[in-house]
Amino acid sequence: MATFKMNKRDKLAWLADLEEGYHPFDKHALTLLRSLMDDGDAEVRAEAIACLWDDPDPRWIDLLMRKAADDPHAEVRAHAISALGRYVYEGQLAELEDWETSVLEISQKDYARVVEFLFRIAQDTEEATGARRYAIEALAFRADDEAVFNLIDWAYRQKDRRLKVSAIFAMARHGDPRWTEYILAELHSHDPQIQYEAVRAAGELGLYEATPTLIEFARGKNFRKPLRLLAVYALGETGDDRAMPILEQLARSRDRDIRDVAREAIEEWHAVAEMEQMAEQVMDDMDSDAVLDYFDTDAMPDIWSSETATFSRN
Repeated sequence: MATFKMNKRDKLAWLADLEEGYHPFDKHALTLLRSLMDDGDAEVRAEAIACLWDDPDPRWIDLLMRKAADDPHAEVRAHAISALGRYVYEGQLAELEDWETSVLEISQKDYARVVEFLFRIAQDTEEATGARRYAIEALAFRADDEAVFNLIDWAYRQKDRRLKVSAIFAMARHGDPRWTEYILAELHSHDPQIQYEAVRAAGELGLYEATPTLIEFARGKNFRKPLRLLAVYALGETGDDRAMPILEQLARSRDRDIRDVAREAIEEWHAVAEMEQMAEQVMDDMDSDAVLDYFDTDAMPDIWSSETATFSRN
């Protein structure tokens, strides 16, 4: 399918299908995608760049940096900055796995230059607010970086509500427990978008403290429908025992949207509960092994002291 035979509607439809996984990221798709990134229409360019989140190949990094810095349209620059966030995410995973053995394609060098590029945008007082906020969102995957924490905190305290919205979005990605009180406070914000982001963040971070408020939103027919639906799903993400009876009740709602989301939330609740159970089992196993440190391992069979030593190094 040559691009010159496609009108704007066709291009956007094809890109939407690619992003939803209806087309494979094969050689033909990547060739067409690359051409659409230079399309004369800014909306097409932006949507083409958005698809790169699902193809974090390092070969796109230089192109995304150029688009982020030089494209004349703000929406395209914003999408490019957001797409660079995928490489921050990949880099964080590689650090956890060990760079030498990681199956991820990103190198330490590429990771470092993406982070440096995003920091430069986020901290540049001459840069447009839109670019700065998306750079902060992209950097938020760096959960162990105090400089990122400070950037998010700075954005949250600005008068520009756009920065505050991005700050709460970034808090969910960053995952630092210090954000809990911020998110709980914004659940009651009078700004609908800020409140919406706070509900989403409460779910993603599994904040048990938010459960009563989420239940109130989920059951309250006087609240906006999008907020109710998000609160219903967030209840499932918390894995809180208090949420399940409410979700089971909402799964029988006359409102089809509420009913469908509640059923999805129940599945999510079970997945979260299973993960928490597995984590508790791992901690129990760690505690059991740690007990061995209190005994004289020289008096034990070699297999015991060997396993304990290996565990300690990990």
